[in-house]
Amino acid sequence: MVDERVLIRESRRGDQRAFERLVGLKREKAFRIAFNIVGDEDDAKDVAQQAFIKLWSALHSFDENSRFDPWFFRIVVNLAIDHCRREKKVVRLEDLPEPASGSIPASALPGADASVMRTELRRIFNELAAELPPVQRAVFTLREIEGVATDDIARILGIRPSTVRNHALHARKSLQERLRLRYPEYFARFNRRSGS
Repeated sequence: MVDERVLIRESRRGDQRAFERLVGLKREKAFRIAFNIVGDEDDAKDVAQQAFIKLWSALHSFDENSRFDPWFFRIVVNLAIDHCRREKKVVRLEDLPEPASGSIPASALPGADASVMRTELRRIFNELAAELPPVQRAVFTLREIEGVATDDIARILGIRPSTVRNHALHARKSLQERLRLRYPEYFARFNRRSGS
């Protein structure tokens, strides 16, 4: 197992092989974070690619006494937020698909294929999260999906931990309300699971 610090140090010296290995270590998580913020696979690939390009040129400014992940993922998140703002993807209610009235999709029935269920839930999350402000979506992605600690999110986004908690709370409430209104069959299932 290669020490990440060694790869960072060698990459800073211009070693492209070390940098490629570092990219290999961070590629999947960078893509996931970008995807959960921008909501589109191709756009997420572009954002992750831009993040690695920016990383190569900015690596000299990384303080080796600091933690690398918060520093690097700040680049990813900022690029993803910038992408959302540039695209100004505004989702209008009339553009969203209408759920079948009162019906529970086959994928939600007991014994349904787990991958089909995950795909359906991903589609619903992307639809609902597209309406969140980019920073709320970033906080929700980092905290609830990636499991990043509040203090690290604060460092990544350059905001206070209390602001992170506030964004997470508002994002969660907003997503729950949208889920309740548009997909009551899923809302009921998740409420039973969470004991609410």
